[in-house]
Amino acid sequence: MLRKSRARVEDMLARMEGEIGRLDELVEEILTLARLSASDGRGLSRQKLDVIDLVTEIVEDACFEGAARRVRVIYQGADSFIADVNGELIYRAIENVIRNAVKFSSLGGSVVVSSSIDGDRLKLDICDNGPGVREDELDSIFRVFTRASDNLSVAGHGLGLAIARQAVERHGGVVPAESNANGGLRVTIAVPSALASSGR
Repeated sequence: MLRKSRARVEDMLARMEGEIGRLDELVEEILTLARLSASDGRGLSRQKLDVIDLVTEIVEDACFEGAARRVRVIYQGADSFIADVNGELIYRAIENVIRNAVKFSSLGGSVVVSSSIDGDRLKLDICDNGPGVREDELDSIFRVFTRASDNLSVAGHGLGLAIARQAVERHGGVVPAESNANGGLRVTIAVPSALASSGR
């Protein structure tokens, strides 16, 4: 590409860096899916950590990412939730859902991340004000390489939500989605503090 366009080296380098970044992200997502597919959850390495710390870190990063489109990301809820989880996978699951919400939110809109604790289970609700998803596609958006038919103009590979669901399910949790009453999408991540089969 550079040999053909020597006069546009800077423009071409910026384009190449962008494409390489997208390829890196795609490869990382595919590797994560492969790792999840090879595990039933019991073989995952786990650490005791505060999941809310992960959430607030992701929200801070999402605020920076959403600033270009004036999308605010707000967290409200619990201050702490200690869980026995694979930190990398839970981080990826939460990050993918929040980044997805930012990506599809309307210009100048907001993403609200709220949490509550019910016994030994953390519930995170991620709500955006984007175009939403048709009722008959609310489950299919969690399938690999599947995207909502009304949102195909937004860049993506259809892997983020699939990774989120598999990662959370490996921890004994669930990730449903539903339409917001005021428009947009609500994705819920519910995870226990430990696998029920662990006897803790």
